[in-house]
Amino acid sequence: MGSADILDASKLCYDGDFDTQFNRILQTIRLTRWQVQNLTTLLDDLTHQLRPIWRDCLIHAFGSIVIGLGIKTSDIDCYIDTGTSQPPRDCVIKAREIFKHSPHLFRNVFAITAAKVPIVKLLHLPTNCNTDISFSGPAGVRNSELLAYLLHLDDRAIKLAILVKYWSKVYDFTGTNLMPNYALTMLVVFFLQLKGILPAISVLQKGVPKHMVNGWNTAFNEKYQHPSECEANIYELLGDFFKYYSTFNYTDDMISPYIGFRLKRKSFSCLKNIPQGFDLYKTLVASRACKALRVDTFMCIQDTFEHNRNCTVAVYPRLAVKIVGHFKFAANLYDRVDSKDFLRKLLTEDPHRPLEPSPSVPQHSNRNRVVKNNKQLLKKNIKDLFKAGLLDVDSFPKRKR
Repeated sequence: MGSADILDASKLCYDGDFDTQFNRILQTIRLTRWQVQNLTTLLDDLTHQLRPIWRDCLIHAFGSIVIGLGIKTSDIDCYIDTGTSQPPRDCVIKAREIFKHSPHLFRNVFAITAAKVPIVKLLHLPTNCNTDISFSGPAGVRNSELLAYLLHLDDRAIKLAILVKYWSKVYDFTGTNLMPNYALTMLVVFFLQLKGILPAISVLQKGVPKHMVNGWNTAFNEKYQHPSECEANIYELLGDFFKYYSTFNYTDDMISPYIGFRLKRKSFSCLKNIPQGFDLYKTLVASRACKALRVDTFMCIQDTFEHNRNCTVAVYPRLAVKIVGHFKFAANLYDRVDSKDFLRKLLTEDPHRPLEPSPSVPQHSNRNRVVKNNKQLLKKNIKDLFKAGLLDVDSFPKRKR
C-alpha cells in the first residue's frame, strides 16, 4: 500500500483481534527504516546547494519524521542556520532562486514570504519528498527533540500518537490551514500526562541548565526516567483519549503540557492571576518582550516552551465543530462496538459525510434530500458545539428587524 492511497482506510486489513489489526495498520502506514534513512540524501543535497552561499550553514531536520511520527504521506521540515544575521525573508527569497537552478533535484519550488515564519516549499525528486525550509530560529527543532524524547519514554505513547495522527489525516482535519499536527500531538501528550504515563515539562526542566531560544527556556532533562503505574493497554488508552476530549470543557479550560494538567483560561486574562510556575511568562509579558497568551479562541493549547503561544489559534469555529464531532463519534463507538470492530468503524465511518443520493430517485428529489440531510447535520453539529462549550448565543449575528 503506497503513499498515494494510504489515506483510503477501507483498503486496510481488519482481520484478527484489535492488537493484530492495530500493529498491522501501524506497519502499513509508517515510513520504513529505509525511507527514513534515505532522507539523509535530501539533507546532503540541500547542504551542497546552500554551502556556496552560506559557507557555515547547518541544516536541522525537525517535525513528525524526526519525532518518529512519520507516515507515508509525511513531509519533512528543515531549519537552516546560515550563521549570518540575514533576515529570514531575505534568506527564503535567495534560497528559492538557488533551488530553482537545480531542476534535476528540486521541483515545485516556491516561497511563502508573508507568513509569520517565511518558508521555501519544494519537492525533492530523488526521495519524492515534499519539504518545508525555514530560516526563523531553532524553536521547532527543540520542540521536535522534546516530543521525540517524550513519546519514546513509553512504547504505548508513540503508537497511540501515530494512530491518532493517521485518524486525523483520514478525516482531513489536521495539516495546512487546519488544526496543526503539532497541536494534535500535544493533545496526546497532555492526555498521557494525566494518565501518569508521561511527565510534565516543568518536571523535566528542574535542575538542568537553561537553554534559551528566543527568550524561552527550551532545556529538559533527557535522562529523566519517569515512573508510571498505569497499566492500561493501547485499546483502553485509545478509548479513554476519545472520551476525555469528547467531554472537555473547551470554553473555560485550556491545555498546558508544561504544567501537565488543565488550567482555567481566565487565569491568563491578567498578570495577577497567572498560576505558579509561569514566572518567565509574567516577566516577558510585563516587560512587553512578548504578547500575552491568546485565550479567546475556540481551543487553547499552550506551547510546551513558548508559554505565550496558543497552538490552536487557527482552529476556526466550523473546524472546531468537526473535530469535537469526531471525538464524540469515536467515544460513542468505543462504548457500543466490540473491540475487533472498533478500528474498522473508527477509520471508515465518517459522521460528517453527507448521504449519497440514490440513483433510483429523480435528481431534484436527491438534491432536496441531500440539502435536508446537510441541514440536519449542521443543526446536530451546532448542538454538539453548544454542549462542548465551544459556542454561545452571542456568537450568532443578530437578525435585522
